[in-house]
Amino acid sequence: MQWGVVMEIKWLFHTAMLGFCSIQDIKTKQISLWKLILYGLVVFIMDIWKLLAGGEEFAHLFLYSTAGMVPGLGLLLLAKATNEAVGYGDGLFMLVLGFSLGFWNGLGVLATALAGVFLTALWLYISGKRGRVFRIPFLPFLFAGTAGAILWI
Repeated sequence: MQWGVVMEIKWLFHTAMLGFCSIQDIKTKQISLWKLILYGLVVFIMDIWKLLAGGEEFAHLFLYSTAGMVPGLGLLLLAKATNEAVGYGDGLFMLVLGFSLGFWNGLGVLATALAGVFLTALWLYISGKRGRVFRIPFLPFLFAGTAGAILWI
């Protein structure tokens, strides 16, 4: 199997999993732990498979994955600093996404998601549909950022 096809499958998996979990985030503003664990395990297995198949050297994959987790760690720190205005689940999903996609792709998805949340919050506030304090589920915006990245790439 060509590595380009593997990359497309990886992006499609991320998009499908984020879309699936976004439904729960919209309805309950929470994310099931088992979904997060399943997501992390599948991503980890995909990277181990890539390593064992000879598609990557260990040192490169380690640096790529470690650097990719930085945006997720930033989101987790933001969750801690804001008393979970941004949820820990969102940060953990971003951590797994970045682990798999690397720093720049992860940062691009996060930046797109943050821009989407900002514009949505601004529109809701200006239109008077919500007051100054309200909660917006973040995972759907990560989903949109990932889906948009597939179209961009």
